[in-house]
Amino acid sequence: MKSTTRFKTIVARLYGCALLVVFPLTLHAQALLDPPLALGQEMEEPNEAAFIASITQQTLARLKLQYPAGKGLVLRDAHPKTHGLVRAEFIVADNLPPELQLGVFAQARKFDALIRFSAGGVAVLPDTVEQARGMAIKLLDVAGDKILDDERDAQTQDFVMINFPVFFSRNLKDYEELHRALATGTAANFFSTRPVEKKAFYEINHQPFYNPLQVPYWSETPYKLGAKAIKFSARPITRLANVKPVLTGPDYLREAMVKQVGSEDVYFEFLIQVQTDAVKMPVEDSVVDWNEVDAPFQRVALIRIPKQDISDPENLDVAEHLSFTPWHALPEHRPLGSINRARRVIYQTLSGFRHSMNGTLRREPTEWPE
Repeated sequence: MKSTTRFKTIVARLYGCALLVVFPLTLHAQALLDPPLALGQEMEEPNEAAFIASITQQTLARLKLQYPAGKGLVLRDAHPKTHGLVRAEFIVADNLPPELQLGVFAQARKFDALIRFSAGGVAVLPDTVEQARGMAIKLLDVAGDKILDDERDAQTQDFVMINFPVFFSRNLKDYEELHRALATGTAANFFSTRPVEKKAFYEINHQPFYNPLQVPYWSETPYKLGAKAIKFSARPITRLANVKPVLTGPDYLREAMVKQVGSEDVYFEFLIQVQTDAVKMPVEDSVVDWNEVDAPFQRVALIRIPKQDISDPENLDVAEHLSFTPWHALPEHRPLGSINRARRVIYQTLSGFRHSMNGTLRREPTEWPE
């Protein structure tokens, strides 16, 4: 009897030890089976193509209602209001580390550029209405085959940014659902279970903004730099006041731009942030801010906006005929992540629709417009 009891006790102890070893392995079994994400690695989302098609069709349908055929100019789906278009110089630094000397940063040189500063949203509103703001850079005379098949020979490279470091949707499933919610007036329900996205959506549209030339901008989403994943940013290094003026009319942001660039040169620094951790700095979740402590921004170029007169209304007309997309790019700067993959289809479709309805040719510039 004692022998049997002793045997059962030994078995129980061994079984308990086995649980201590096996159970933790079971908890991490999936992690052990799935190799960790590599730096810069993309992961296609389930039903991604269907989500992209749905977002594209929803947006196209809204544009057709917003701009009936024959009833005037069809504006951009997003960022339809131009604050100003400036000629600029994009001066690549001459002391970059070898691992950053790729694409347009391959060698120290100066690119001519066009930069459009704009208001976000989907309608032209007074500047007193708080909303996101954009800075879109188009470099000229950029040699090499580009990503888009129908613009492979284009000599341009775009860098598209907004005045907030993160996006407000984690994935295309949520982004497609948000489009439906905004269209039906149920966005509050959508954000009720997504507090992080709700906070990002609010903050994107409520940043202090009183002069487009005196605030920083970010890419929000990641991009390649060779084999690496990066985000980029443009930050002003002159006249950083960004103080609300006493009088604020419906176009006071354009007026602030016209006044400043009409009286002095304006400078931004262009910086990149290299991904160092695939988990903490994800490629496929653009709601996550990449911590600058883990990956500080590094200056790779200087942007000089020379003193110029942009007060003529033709300045706005020239801006209206330009197209900006993250996919006007060299392969070394290919956009990454599901939000960017969606933008490739959406931007191309909507830009084609806009130019077709307006009877204009969609063509990349080769030089500064007169």
